[in-house]
Amino acid sequence: MSQRPTLDPAGALAAFGRASYADLTSVVALSVAFWLVAAPLVTVGPAVLGIAAATHDGVAGRTAGETRSERDRLRLFAATVRGQFRRGLWLSVPPLAVAAVTGWYAGVAVATRSGPLLLGAVVGVYALVAVCVATFRAATLLVREDAPAAPRALWDAGRHLLETPAFSALHALFFALVTALCLGLGVAVVLLLPGLLAVLEVVAYEETAGGGAIRVVKAYRGELLAEGER
Repeated sequence: MSQRPTLDPAGALAAFGRASYADLTSVVALSVAFWLVAAPLVTVGPAVLGIAAATHDGVAGRTAGETRSERDRLRLFAATVRGQFRRGLWLSVPPLAVAAVTGWYAGVAVATRSGPLLLGAVVGVYALVAVCVATFRAATLLVREDAPAAPRALWDAGRHLLETPAFSALHALFFALVTALCLGLGVAVVLLLPGLLAVLEVVAYEETAGGGAIRVVKAYRGELLAEGER
């Protein structure tokens, strides 16, 4: 997995905004599909894998001068969930484990009014954000780089994120901000959150290990083909 010599957080943010706006219908459709699959909770991993595959394919298609319809993306989402269900289940373990521990700390802290336990719950929230970012990156490695197994993908995801600590910290911060904004809006959690987080992962991966997030911006502007890029 190669790293780009220089990183452009502003370019990644621009790519996120451009892709999210242009593919808003797909973001909504995939978000709803995500929650339908993830409803039992233990299947959140396959849902992450499916939405990562569909979103990466959509953005990759745009950079190649092609357009993926919502139906195409939903078909790929469903095919990925079915075809890689067992591998996806491994991705459910870290976020569910951290969420369970954090919830326990928060519940006991409120019941007992314990400061140390409340602090533990706050730390757990930070840990949950980091684990979710790593889980999305592991799904990317399974989809884009054909990682041999989900546990290895999770390990490699952590290593990959630590190779660009400043950019990864910004990625996690924006991940948390998008989540908080959607939670504040309520219905956006169902209609937008998973799709937006998948787009954020796509542009972050493109910036750190792909052709650069600015290339995604150019693709959505229709400038790549004008420049003769393929």
